[in-house]
Amino acid sequence: MTTTSSYETKSEQLLELRWLQFVNRPILVRSAVVAVVLGSILTLINQPGWVAGIDPLQLLPFILVFLTPFAVVMIAQIAGAGQAYIDSAGPVLPATPEGFATTITSHGIPARALVIGAVFGSLNAILSVAAEFSRSGDFTAVQIAPLGQAYVLPLVFGLVSQAISYRRSRYPAVTSQPRHSKSL
Repeated sequence: MTTTSSYETKSEQLLELRWLQFVNRPILVRSAVVAVVLGSILTLINQPGWVAGIDPLQLLPFILVFLTPFAVVMIAQIAGAGQAYIDSAGPVLPATPEGFATTITSHGIPARALVIGAVFGSLNAILSVAAEFSRSGDFTAVQIAPLGQAYVLPLVFGLVSQAISYRRSRYPAVTSQPRHSKSL
C-alpha cells in the first residue's frame, strides 16, 4: 500500500489543469497596462526621431516594444499563480507573508524568469537583427542597446511579475485586508 502526500496530489491535479485556468481579467489588464507604459517609454528612448517627426517609424521594433512586455508579464503572472497553486498543498502559511525579496529569489521564480528572458530575448534579437539586415544589408548597423533590452527587460519583468502574482495567489487573505490607520 502506498500513500501520496498532499503535495503530490496537488501536483498531479495541476498537470491535469490547463494553463488557461490561471488567465483572468486582472492578469490581462495588468499585462496590458505594463505593455502600454513600458512600450511608450521604450518608443521614446529607441525611436526619438520618429517621436519628433524627423525619422520614419521602424514598425517591427515599435510592435515588439508593446507585444513583448504584454506576453512576458502575462506568462510570468500565470507561472506565479500556478506555482502558488502547487505550493498551496504545502505547510500552513505563517501569519505574515514572507518578504518580497524572499519571494522573488525562491519558488523557482529565478529559473523561470531566466527561461522567459532567454526565449523572448532571443526572439526579439533574431527579429530585430533580421529586420535591420534586410533594411540596410549590413550587420554592423545593428545597435547593441536594443539587443541588451531584449534580454534584460523580459528577465526583470519576469522576476517581478511572477513574484507579485505568486504573492497575490498565495497570500490572498493577507494582501486583501484593508490597512487600518491609527486614530488620533
